[in-house]
Amino acid sequence: MKNKSNIIDELSIIAKHLEITGDIKGAGDLKIDGKVQGNIFLEGHLLLSEGAEIRGDIQTVNFECNGTVEGNLLIKEKLTVGGKSKIVGDIRTKILIIEEGAEINGKCIAARNVSEET
Repeated sequence: MKNKSNIIDELSIIAKHLEITGDIKGAGDLKIDGKVQGNIFLEGHLLLSEGAEIRGDIQTVNFECNGTVEGNLLIKEKLTVGGKSKIVGDIRTKILIIEEGAEINGKCIAARNVSEET
């Protein structure tokens, strides 16, 4: 459902017992408790729960990572990496927050202007 500012304010959930193979494209917010093998293109907020996994590239506005990611990340605004997270891949974002205990193996670029060419 769209609100007055034309932003979709719905939350979709991939439950803990689900495994998805294929790319995910859409708008709104997405919470992943299960496993995804494929790229994610999301105009919204992405939340990856503890124990959840993504194997593929991610492009979204905001991302809160508490699970495992194998792929490159292009986050247009803010990336928060929780203390039990593991990311293997390059990161490009405007704002980067890393909690103690997080594992990152890749190149990180945090800059005011984030684009695919950075």
